[in-house]
Amino acid sequence: MRVVVVFKAITRNWLRSRSGLFFSFLFPIMFLLLFGSIFGSSSNSIPLTVQNNDLNGGTPTQLSYSFVQALNSTHILVLSTLSSSTNVTTYVYNQASSFGGDPRVLVIPKGFAADVNESEPVSLSYIYSPSDQLGVQVQGVISGVADSFNFQFAGKQPLVRLSSVSASVKPLNEVDYYMPGLIAAFMMTNGIIGLTNIATEFKRTGLTRRLSATPLTKLEWLIGNVLSQTVLAVLLAAVMIVLGIGIYHTEVTINLYIALLILAGAIMFSGIGMTLAGLVKDPEAAAGIGNAIAFPMMFLSGTFWPVSIMPSYLQEVARVLPLTYFSQGLRDAMVVGNVNAALVNLGATVALAIAFIMIGARVTSWREG
Repeated sequence: MRVVVVFKAITRNWLRSRSGLFFSFLFPIMFLLLFGSIFGSSSNSIPLTVQNNDLNGGTPTQLSYSFVQALNSTHILVLSTLSSSTNVTTYVYNQASSFGGDPRVLVIPKGFAADVNESEPVSLSYIYSPSDQLGVQVQGVISGVADSFNFQFAGKQPLVRLSSVSASVKPLNEVDYYMPGLIAAFMMTNGIIGLTNIATEFKRTGLTRRLSATPLTKLEWLIGNVLSQTVLAVLLAAVMIVLGIGIYHTEVTINLYIALLILAGAIMFSGIGMTLAGLVKDPEAAAGIGNAIAFPMMFLSGTFWPVSIMPSYLQEVARVLPLTYFSQGLRDAMVVGNVNAALVNLGATVALAIAFIMIGARVTSWREG
């Protein structure tokens, strides 16, 4: 009988806990839906740009056209064409400087068909970014198509060869890719989940009401919260960078862009946390909402895998998530060395930081506990 009473009491308390319900049911359901949407679709394909310079009167030769069709028939690649008049170097540079820029370009040289017909070796150029996790996979697909093409059109002779060209001179490893994303993701959780919980708990205990009776101003309260998150962000980034260099020998560039991004990111996530704390009075509800926002953002923003592997509708979602710009900006500044891309993402992060701080200041209630 007493066991039943304990069971009822614990179950009733659990049902009243919004955070308990979130982590018991909504959290695993959310993970299932996210991973199912990202990896469960067999229709996911990888973008590849093809520049066919083997033209006859402006029209692709039959052999070069057949090669492009063979690539398309793999159903792994989604092909787009690049005009032969476009400078490939400029195109790759512009792509790498844009949001989510991981350029993959295959260049079919002029004289491709003539060389194959005359049994002369011909080399295709494949350009991709070393920060692109899918770059090597695409290279393997192209090599497989080239081998099949050789077997069909060249009598098993290895005439068509593939040479890869890095879009960056800096070699990267897996940890190089993940470390900026991990720094960004945990800065985000500290700002959104941590700050939301702290602010709402201060309200629940009446500390905010008591602070409002002191000479402390609302602006000072907001600046103090932002400063706390900035210090945590700097410490987190420093520890992870030191560990990455010391244990995994990561190649990290320390520069002004990283400092500005960390500052802007800390302000941005603090603004989101303060906005949630100002809109939601109940600490349990605030914790659940913070988790419901932070965890999907963590997995949809390219921190753990490239945005390009996700279905197109999720890629559109990624384009409006603050963490996407922040994590990509850190990666551009820290490991890729793409200043233009880092500046674009820094600008987006700064704009979002200003917007969320203004909203957070607006909804923060200072005189009410």
